[in-house]
Amino acid sequence: MIDEMLASAKTLGGVPRWEPYQRGEARLLVPLQIGGVSCGAHVEVNAYPNINPLRFRVMICAPNCIWRIDYTDREPHVNPLVRPSDITEHRFDQPHYHAWADNRQFSSQNALPDRLPVARILPPIRQFDATFRWFCSQTNIAQPPAGLIELPLRTMLL
Repeated sequence: MIDEMLASAKTLGGVPRWEPYQRGEARLLVPLQIGGVSCGAHVEVNAYPNINPLRFRVMICAPNCIWRIDYTDREPHVNPLVRPSDITEHRFDQPHYHAWADNRQFSSQNALPDRLPVARILPPIRQFDATFRWFCSQTNIAQPPAGLIELPLRTMLL
């Protein structure tokens, strides 16, 4: 079911609106649609506008997270020993992504995995807009209009 949903052409539905979340975070939830109908999944973006350097997460949740970008260099990632053979990185501390294709093995017939342990290093993209567009292209989401989804502004002086 997840494979079919990810393979289908999807669009963002609704009007994106940032909401305060926890510990200074901001969160954006946008439903995903296939053929104009909700597919039971959504895109979630968590932003940390008061932290330098740039830091955010972009996810598809259905309802568990099934695809994620961790755009941070503050949280080292360690890949498990059980991972696709073309992933040579074991430990790294740079922006990375957790693709469903690399993590579907951790799901069962009745349940999605609680976490996505296998990650790959993100290509050298250094802006939110470019990263979000790359995410959309990887997950078959139609490219949103320019400026539709932008990170929130700082709420505190640093």
